[in-house]
Amino acid sequence: MKKSIAFLIAACGIALAGCSTNTNKTESSSSSSSSSVSRSSSVKPDPNASERTWTYKNNIFDAGNETYRFTKWDVMDSVDEGKKVLVLYCDVTNNSTKEMDPSNVYMVVHAYQKNATSDVQLDPGMVKPDENGNDPLQQYEDGLHNNLLPGKTVKAVMLFTINNDRPVRLEFENPNFETIGTKTYKVSKKLSKADRKKLNQSNSSSSSTTQTNTVSQTKTAAQQSEQTTAQSTQQETQTNTAKSQGEINRERGYDPNGAPLLPGQDHAAGSNPDGSPDAWVQGQIDWAKQNGYLNSDGTETDKGRAADQEVEQNEQSW
Repeated sequence: MKKSIAFLIAACGIALAGCSTNTNKTESSSSSSSSSVSRSSSVKPDPNASERTWTYKNNIFDAGNETYRFTKWDVMDSVDEGKKVLVLYCDVTNNSTKEMDPSNVYMVVHAYQKNATSDVQLDPGMVKPDENGNDPLQQYEDGLHNNLLPGKTVKAVMLFTINNDRPVRLEFENPNFETIGTKTYKVSKKLSKADRKKLNQSNSSSSSTTQTNTVSQTKTAAQQSEQTTAQSTQQETQTNTAKSQGEINRERGYDPNGAPLLPGQDHAAGSNPDGSPDAWVQGQIDWAKQNGYLNSDGTETDKGRAADQEVEQNEQSW
């Protein structure tokens, strides 16, 4: 599924790249406090929104069908003890005439943070529940994960688990997987001295433990994975026939295609709970077929394979 999604975004990106010369322009900025960006009202749905050039400038990520206006940020306690989460608040507008899934932004927006030896890509995070056991960001997370109606704007949030108190770099990509903008968040400004010390110690401890156990865990997992997966799938199919696919996905932690679920959701990025493409990805599939990148049975055409090769060559040159 991931490979299919990557190809579709790449194919769409090649067409978009020909519409404007500013697709590859990179906009960078740095922030140590909340930025003030006013929330926009609903817009008139545009049937040609997908043809717009993707840009990032002044805290606004215009991704064609959807626009993300980042309004403020914070650092909160993670659901994982000793960890912290970078919280990015945004207003999401659906510019198109079809329902959109705002959570697909995780495919083209990535966060990175350096440790002592590497520049590490950060994982999506989950914040610690409040004293009543509720998610303090529930309404914002719902805004990101619920389908957004045409022309509507909703408040949402992106979450990344940070590993230490060093700056976090956010990278925004276009459909060609090229970075078109960056934003740096100085997370240390949001942390107390005690929090910084605890966070760095936690990361150091977990890294040491991971290095010690990696070899034995990998070997054991390789020997048991196929047998365990087959047995668990058969057992769950027999015992969970009354459960919805979404409930089964939550118990497993992945969808029927083996793709990991989005935080707090019952589906993977770009997919429905049953593993089929969501509306956005299906739209890209239809586009690829209409423009000669895919055959009617979903296999790649010569044009599609040429697009794949072009993307691979670009990645090697980066």
